[in-house]
Amino acid sequence: MLTSGTMDRGEIACLLSEGDQARRAVELQDELFPGALEVAELADGYAYRFPATGAWPDRFMAFIASERACCPFFTFELEFAPHGTALWLRLSGSSEIKRFVAENFPTATHS
Repeated sequence: MLTSGTMDRGEIACLLSEGDQARRAVELQDELFPGALEVAELADGYAYRFPATGAWPDRFMAFIASERACCPFFTFELEFAPHGTALWLRLSGSSEIKRFVAENFPTATHS
């Protein structure tokens, strides 16, 4: 579960209010992450593969900008594979962050 409130450096806690967290969770669960084509477990987080076409790149640029404000403990990486074959979003940072991602973001693709 996401923890809200102010955050000390190194603490893993979402800075959104509970209401904003609930709205953000719906957006992530219903609009962004269901589009993942693949999820790969990393040593310190997860990588998500999405189509690199259409609105996906802009959606994830906006996602990262928004998430940096409420969850500044993440390391975000957005990789555009050659020839537009894929877009990879990596959420990582530490074993604690990996656990946070597993608890708050989908970590498996739906068939």
